[in-house]
Amino acid sequence: MKTHKIIPTKIFLLFLFSLILISLSSKQTQAQNKSSKIFFKETKHDFGKVERGAVVSYDFKFINEGEGNLIIKNVHASCGCTGATIGDKKEFKNGEEGEIKVTFNTNGRSGNQSKIIYVQSNDPENPQELLSITCDINQETKTANYEEMDKQLYNKRGIK
Repeated sequence: MKTHKIIPTKIFLLFLFSLILISLSSKQTQAQNKSSKIFFKETKHDFGKVERGAVVSYDFKFINEGEGNLIIKNVHASCGCTGATIGDKKEFKNGEEGEIKVTFNTNGRSGNQSKIIYVQSNDPENPQELLSITCDINQETKTANYEEMDKQLYNKRGIK
């Protein structure tokens, strides 16, 4: 007679456990649906031809297209000649925009250059976005024409 009471209790506990699992699964699905989604308007920028020694910069603009808050965890460049910053704000609500400022120092470089910037975020589908910059650095170095500079200086002072 005790076995008849145990079976309904086991069935009830199994049913209760199933409801808890379904509830947890539903909450996890809702949390995934409210995830962040980073979208860059462009991921590549070409500075074109630049003079050696110039420092060039560009702002890569992005928007959070997800329902949850987007958090930029880290931004870094592939080379020490390239700087990349996000600024003070690192968390963006749905629809908020931000920018990654990239600066490239061409000093000591020549020819075609290509640099990569890594942007790490909490976007579950795209946790690391790659941005790139390119340019063609003029290989000619400008040298000062000291003779012409002397003539101009002497002319200003009235010396011939």
